[in-house]
Amino acid sequence: MSGEIAFTNTALESFAALVTFVLLFACIAKIKMQRGIKHVTSKNAKRNTLDYILIIWLVIHMIVLTADVLSWTAMDFGKNEVWLLFMLNLTFTCLFLECMVYTYYVKETIYQHEMIGNTYVYLVMLSTVIAIILWITSDISGKFYYLDTQGNYTQGSMYWLCQFYCIIVMCGNIVILLKHRKALVRHDVLSLLMYGLIPIASIPAQMLWKSTTFNLATTLALIYICISVHMAQYDRIVEQEKLLIQQEHELSMNQMQMMIAQIQPHFLYNSLTALAQLCSKDPKEAKKAIINFADYWRNHINAIDKKESIPFEEELKYVKIYLYLEQLRFGDDLHVEYDLQKTDFKVPMLSVQPFVENAINWGVGQKEDGGTVRITTRENEEQIELCVIDDGVGFDTSKMEEQSDGRQHIGVRNARIRFQKMCNGTVDIYSEKGKGTKIRINLPKGGQS
Repeated sequence: MSGEIAFTNTALESFAALVTFVLLFACIAKIKMQRGIKHVTSKNAKRNTLDYILIIWLVIHMIVLTADVLSWTAMDFGKNEVWLLFMLNLTFTCLFLECMVYTYYVKETIYQHEMIGNTYVYLVMLSTVIAIILWITSDISGKFYYLDTQGNYTQGSMYWLCQFYCIIVMCGNIVILLKHRKALVRHDVLSLLMYGLIPIASIPAQMLWKSTTFNLATTLALIYICISVHMAQYDRIVEQEKLLIQQEHELSMNQMQMMIAQIQPHFLYNSLTALAQLCSKDPKEAKKAIINFADYWRNHINAIDKKESIPFEEELKYVKIYLYLEQLRFGDDLHVEYDLQKTDFKVPMLSVQPFVENAINWGVGQKEDGGTVRITTRENEEQIELCVIDDGVGFDTSKMEEQSDGRQHIGVRNARIRFQKMCNGTVDIYSEKGKGTKIRINLPKGGQS
């Protein structure tokens, strides 16, 4: 019968040791993966501490299982008393240490969420040292175990204290977990409670049938803890990805607002410059232009904070106001034509005006006898084409986004980015010196928002 028990215990604990090794490998791989993440918050650092404790926990548990397997082998086959004593001492020493690591893991888990003292941890550490000393010296006293005259391992009269020690430590951890449960994540509470409850439930069976149910129960509980840890990590990754997407969206919208904020004073500056020049040339027309300009800002000032795209017809109003002011400045040197076959689509706010401005300042405005700016729209099966065309002097497209003072042309650059981000659109610029420039904005129908 004892041979059958030894064989069964050896087989079960060998399998448990293999499972523990797999868990240990998975935890080490998890930590190596986390090392590749450059940004580490204080919360992540605390979580990494728990991961290291869990690895130590698994190593100790694997030693317990391996040493116990070798103890059963020595009892059933070898009858080597020195080897058997060494394995027994190693098994129970690591078993006591495992209870201590469990306590420390519980304390660190709680510490992630709220402050907790170290008093109970210190008490467990002290009792662990005492338990280890008593167990090792039991070879002399025979209180916990002894080897009979035939070299067989026999439980002593105080062997139950070993189990009692484990029960007390685990019950203490259960009480602490329940006390702080409101501050903890639910899966942490459940997994750590299972480590205390499952082994406690297995102790009567171990004492009655001399089986290894306690070690197997702790293995089962560790599996649950490891699964819980990895599931928690997956949940954190999903949460972080959602948060990252949200932050990227907010950043993108903030960038859009900044770009609009940059364009507004730029547009205002050019408009006021045109008005100032008109005041000396034609005061009556300037008065009319100022009234129209004031009405324009009064009617549209509330639209400045818009984050979404606006109807093209609304954007066209901005463009026509700007062109009206520029025509007052340039007079007959600036002609404007419209060929709008499609108007029911959306564009980012103040996104067309920068290209019209570019057509005037870099195109017809540089030509001695002026020229014409044409705005056209076309529709095909896949997209809407919005074009701003001028017959001005043309230019080198590679230098299009630089002004004469070396600064980037804010309006054009921002308009490009906003068309891409808000409408999934593209901007193509074709220019030839002496002939003019064509700016084609391609807006996919599926990208309209």
